[in-house]
Amino acid sequence: MDFEILDYVSLDKGLEKKLCEYDFSSSKIVRLSKRYFKGKTFGLNKQNNMTKLAVALKAAEKTLARYSEIGIDEEVFKATVDDIRIWCENCDNTGLNNVGWIKNHISCKLFKIGRLQFQLFSCASPLIDYSKLPFSKGEKLIYVHIPQGEKLSIDACKKSLSMANEFFARYFPKHKYRYYFCESWLLYENNKLFMKENSNIAQFMNLFDVRFSLNNEDQAFERIFNVNRHSHPDLFCQNIEKRLLAVSNLPENTSLQKSAKIYLSSGNKLGTGTAVIDKNTIAGIND
Repeated sequence: MDFEILDYVSLDKGLEKKLCEYDFSSSKIVRLSKRYFKGKTFGLNKQNNMTKLAVALKAAEKTLARYSEIGIDEEVFKATVDDIRIWCENCDNTGLNNVGWIKNHISCKLFKIGRLQFQLFSCASPLIDYSKLPFSKGEKLIYVHIPQGEKLSIDACKKSLSMANEFFARYFPKHKYRYYFCESWLLYENNKLFMKENSNIAQFMNLFDVRFSLNNEDQAFERIFNVNRHSHPDLFCQNIEKRLLAVSNLPENTSLQKSAKIYLSSGNKLGTGTAVIDKNTIAGIND
């Protein structure tokens, strides 16, 4: 089966070869891809990674057609669907596993505009403390995501936010929003206790109005040390001695790993921060 989207996604050559050799059932791929374009993963999660990849690539053909209908530049499409390559690499190029995430790209809910990704979003989570936020439950927002694989240049992030303001005003004027919203380990308030003030992460935090933080450590351990609960369960246990022993065995290959490890060795925890940016202040961030 030929996938025209391979002209836009630079997959691993070995993976491309597997796609050509894999015996796909055209009717199954087409059926699942139609659902997937609508943001539905029913029937797809139980498929193997190669089939998931084939479905995503086939569905992306409809995504490209939708971009054309809306008038969005193909360069935005190319940058957005490149996340397929990244997530294939994350599962050792065995195909695509994280279809629950990529469905946002395929269904035209998420766009990579410059350095950052932006998702059309309505915040309806019952787990969020809305009393600490400047918007109400169910209000329309733009969710900011920070894709992996690129340096977190503060100038690039500022430019990205400015471009996003223009993008959504032009192409999605009916999505009336005031705030950009982000939940990330990069925004954890206590990061400042072990990061340099002029670091890219600290400067990125300063772009946002951080409203609250939680000691949810999973994302931070994954992004800083490339470990998780499955590979290093003692990092997440309640036994202090076991946790500190696990911390002592963490890698120290980067300056961030070294400083975070010292911080953790003192009994501290990592976490995630929840933050917003008022879109009306974006114009002034490049001043």
